[in-house]
Amino acid sequence: MATRRLSLTYPPHLIKEPVIYRVAKECNLVPNIRKARVTDTTGEVILDFQGEEADLERGITYLTRHGITVEEVREKS
Repeated sequence: MATRRLSLTYPPHLIKEPVIYRVAKECNLVPNIRKARVTDTTGEVILDFQGEEADLERGITYLTRHGITVEEVREKS
């Protein structure tokens, strides 16, 4: 099992959609939300996804195909 910390930025039309639930269920991932900020115009989430490496890649592809900006968060040393 691998874990990736990701920063997600949602466009306005996806703010009320259960995107994290859907990607977790469809790609067999376990989400752990670390931080979230949602307004009427944007949604920003930092979360950890845990799963097999291939599932993590599928999840990132799923999110970007739906218009979500995905950036990997690197831990500061």
